Amino acid sequence: MSEKCLYKKAQDDDDLDTLSTVCFQINPGVQLREVPTNGEEYLLKVIKERQSYSTVTKCNKDYSKFAKNQSCFVKELPHAKAPDKLKPTIEWQNIQVADFSDVRMYISRLLAKKSLWPKNLDTVAIESNNINSWKSFFAEREPTLRCVLGLNQTLLDRGLEMLTEILNKVEKGETIDHKTE
Repeated sequence: MSEKCLYKKAQDDDDLDTLSTVCFQINPGVQLREVPTNGEEYLLKVIKERQSYSTVTKCNKDYSKFAKNQSCFVKELPHAKAPDKLKPTIEWQNIQVADFSDVRMYISRLLAKKSLWPKNLDTVAIESNNINSWKSFFAEREPTLRCVLGLNQTLLDRGLEMLTEILNKVEKGETIDHKTE
């Protein structure tokens, strides 16, 4: 029976993560044989073989003959162009850009005046899972952009979940108020 020994090499922290770090330590008393009879002899043979190879190898191939044939089977198709009567007109595009700009400026003005808003928008407790308290919250406030921007993100997410629950409970044929009472 062979003895099992573990060898630990004293290493610096700099040598721990390099590719040349030895992974398996071999007993210095292991002899290199033609045909390995155990794992340590096999590892020693592999290490010796690896030392005879260069670290980086380069293939001397002539790639010029491949370059001219590289795209012979690929044909570039022209891009399909939309008919002129389906393209949006310049006037329509200008209207869309103007509308977007107006909305963006409106939101910017609202956020600039946020310090003047009432501080009581966060009246519903974040942990509150009570649908009735959310219904009263929705009934007390107009569903405006200012109201939505005034809520913190956690409260806004919880409010949207509650709105979804309220809407799922609406029976077929029933209606809800615009304030979701």
